Amino acid sequence: MDKGGSEGSYDYIVVGGGSSGCVTAGRLVREQGARVLLLEAGGDDDDPLIRMPAGTFKMMLGGSPHIKSYQSSPQPHLAGRIVPIPQGNVIGGGSSVNVMAYMRGCEEDYARWDQAIGGGWSWADMLPHFRRQEGNVRLDDESHGSDGPLKVSDPHYKVSATSYFLRTMQKRGLSFRHDFNAGKLVGVGYLQTTMDGPRRCSAADAFLAPCRGDPRLTIATHAVATCVRVEDGRAVGVEYRHKGRSCFAAASRQVILTAGALATPKLLMLSGIGDAEHLRSHGIDPIVDLPGVGQNLQDHVVVRLTTATDGAFGYFGQDRGFRMIVNGLRYLLFKDGPVSSNGAECIGFASLDAPDGAADTQLYCLGIMWPSARSGPVTHGVTLMASLTQPRSRGSVRLRSSDPFDDPIVDLNWLSEQADADLLVKGLRYLRQIADSEPLASIIAEERAPGPLVQSDEALERYVRETAESAYHPVGTCRAGKDGDPMAVLTPDLRVRGIDGLRVFDASMMPNIVSANTNAVVMAAADRGVDLMVGRAG
Repeated sequence: MDKGGSEGSYDYIVVGGGSSGCVTAGRLVREQGARVLLLEAGGDDDDPLIRMPAGTFKMMLGGSPHIKSYQSSPQPHLAGRIVPIPQGNVIGGGSSVNVMAYMRGCEEDYARWDQAIGGGWSWADMLPHFRRQEGNVRLDDESHGSDGPLKVSDPHYKVSATSYFLRTMQKRGLSFRHDFNAGKLVGVGYLQTTMDGPRRCSAADAFLAPCRGDPRLTIATHAVATCVRVEDGRAVGVEYRHKGRSCFAAASRQVILTAGALATPKLLMLSGIGDAEHLRSHGIDPIVDLPGVGQNLQDHVVVRLTTATDGAFGYFGQDRGFRMIVNGLRYLLFKDGPVSSNGAECIGFASLDAPDGAADTQLYCLGIMWPSARSGPVTHGVTLMASLTQPRSRGSVRLRSSDPFDDPIVDLNWLSEQADADLLVKGLRYLRQIADSEPLASIIAEERAPGPLVQSDEALERYVRETAESAYHPVGTCRAGKDGDPMAVLTPDLRVRGIDGLRVFDASMMPNIVSANTNAVVMAAADRGVDLMVGRAG
């Protein structure tokens, strides 16, 4: 939806219509009766592929206008590769295009937040926000809510490969965990997803849809923010480009940035907020010298073990020919079948190197052969994945130029810490042990990647550095922190330091990445940000 007449004056301007932006705008309109302008660089979320769970992989692998693929700078620790970092570019953001994983991380994640920020961000502080948002169809206890607008459910459809993986992991000693969202992670089980029956439930569905007809909410799609205007130390509005025009909208109360961990620091720097020397190098006059803007970039780094299977145990061929027609009709008529699956029904968390037994590796089983040059022709297959839950390496986001339409320079800096590479090698060896163990071994015909010739630690590390990819969870580039922390961009209540009337409610605020998928965390953090802003936080 693109409402005209977006220029003017509002109580709040929310920059970014993704997960955190939908939470923020929806609450301010519904609960505060505020006049809100929501600016989104992408389009509306009216594509049928967004609603269909299986549409995720169609959009991700086939290309989509709803996904913007940032490109990293050449990475010296990744064999010189330029790595894509796809991000949602649509109303709902990542929640409209992701695999719908509903994960919170563990209690220790928030203990780290609480220590870094200086209080107010512990597991106990965050739990009410998770519960308030959640409409879980299976769980309703001290950890979960069942009445919230964000629908959460178990997998709607499972391929048989999932069962083989689940049983194999249990035989290898990982206990079945019926709930990954109660503060502990180690174990194996089914992934809960943000689905309402057979349909995706995005942040836009949950938090924005109830007020889309409210005249106090104005949504401008294809609107690219170019600068936060600051006068006398206060954010007074946002300059943006909309349909080829330069526009300005004023905010009488607050400007709230929810554009994500790559776009938010870029916008701050374009606005004169960031490392003063870096800003001057691009001809930008510094307003506030905040050297932490764009630093502390973190992401979950993924490696894959790809196999071919003896027969059909996954999704191969389900989107072709007669099967595609049957599956489409099955979804339309009965709301089930492969189209109702997010493709990643089962997950595990293992402690491979953590002295305290904490989950340091997240494990996935996908019922497809992930396409790559190393895997050869795609056929029936299973892909096992391992990612670091707590990577040590830190990257950065810097301006390429003062042109707001130039993407920033994203230096991931993955695997600059040798411990990260070592743990991913252990992860690959663990995946091999799983693939070689019954009952999963009974359906695997051959390992395609890394391949049977890649055996030594040195060869496996080379494979890791040549193939590691993003889990699409960049965070941390405008981190919150204590007073006196020179790299803290935000105060504990998510105000941008040195500027009145400007806050950040997205994944940028995280001091440390959580140990699992980030979408649910971003939404809950935005919910807490709203409470802190309007004086409701406990």
